[in-house]
Amino acid sequence: MYGSLRGVPVGREPIWLASKLPTAIKGYRYEIDPLDAQVLNSLSLAAAPSGTGELTISALAFAAGIVTFTLAAGQPTRCYTLLLTASRSDGLVSDYLLKVRVDSALVTDQPQLAPSAGFGTAVTWSSASIG
Repeated sequence: MYGSLRGVPVGREPIWLASKLPTAIKGYRYEIDPLDAQVLNSLSLAAAPSGTGELTISALAFAAGIVTFTLAAGQPTRCYTLLLTASRSDGLVSDYLLKVRVDSALVTDQPQLAPSAGFGTAVTWSSASIG
């Protein structure tokens, strides 16, 4: 067990993505479970902590079982948690936890207090958007 998310035990370890620099706009790819990919209705992706100056999600797309998204900004030295939620046409919902670290840009960078520890507004993708 790896803790809980929304009060539900999480049975998967979070997946660590490649780190990024605070000023970089970086694209990522993640392959979701093939069962989710077959009957996928929509995706949402949110980052925590959230607020002004924190990590932003500027794009979210899905094709052939691969979720692609773009991350920008972020506070130096901070580790962010991303919550990818896949909603299926049969009503089932799968949550994927991802982690990404924003590296220091300067040797003087120090951790800062986040404006909000919770997840921010999610970016969404829908299968209706491709038809």
